[in-house]
Amino acid sequence: MDSLPIVVFRYHGRYGHFRKPYSNVSSLSYPFPPRTAIAGLLGAILGIRKERVAETFNHDNARIAVEIDAEVKTITHVTNFRQDGPGDVNYSIKRPKSDWKPKPPKNVPARNVSTQIPMELLRNPSYLIYATLKSDMDKLISRIKTERYVYTPCMGLSEFLVEVEYMSKGVAEPLEPGEFDVSTVVCKDDCSLVLDRLKPEEGHNIHELKVPHLGTAERTFTYRRYLVDMTSKPLPVQMNNGAYQYENKIVAFL
Repeated sequence: MDSLPIVVFRYHGRYGHFRKPYSNVSSLSYPFPPRTAIAGLLGAILGIRKERVAETFNHDNARIAVEIDAEVKTITHVTNFRQDGPGDVNYSIKRPKSDWKPKPPKNVPARNVSTQIPMELLRNPSYLIYATLKSDMDKLISRIKTERYVYTPCMGLSEFLVEVEYMSKGVAEPLEPGEFDVSTVVCKDDCSLVLDRLKPEEGHNIHELKVPHLGTAERTFTYRRYLVDMTSKPLPVQMNNGAYQYENKIVAFL
């Protein structure tokens, strides 16, 4: 493994939602942004067209790590979804007769039909994003520093606007396999949890989640399993590979 140039920025807002695709009646959220969502965020900052995001930020061109910066808290909000019909539109270009009366439209969906869906929202979510790009790295750093985004950054849904706050830049150095306290979300295939080092009095809340990893322009996804501590504490793990030292933190890429 080689050293990697890194830019770190804080990604935070009042609300966020990263929908779990297997949600049915209730729309549940992942507790942290999947790699695919961060790729979309980088695309918004740099102005990458939606259909090119997956290719531009694939595994060879981009490395991304996510640290939970504040304890994950959620609320449930009942959201109204409404479906309206196309309306009574007359597409005729002929001048009607004086006694002409419009016919009622056929096969028009019912209007103003609303459905209430319980939606799990992240409350005051905050994350530290560690990112490195094979190209456009300087452009990314410049746009984050000066807050010049091509498209408006959001957190999962366009209604949830966020702030992107530049933190630092530097170099991440690769580490040999070993036991570390990893500050970021870590792939389960790259590590094993050291249970003896967990202290119940510290209130750990560790989850194993199956989360989207890579996507395509046709919106097909591959998944990985990750370990994450909802309380934003470092994870004591035995790393098989993929550990990096950045300043005083150990990070692992998604």
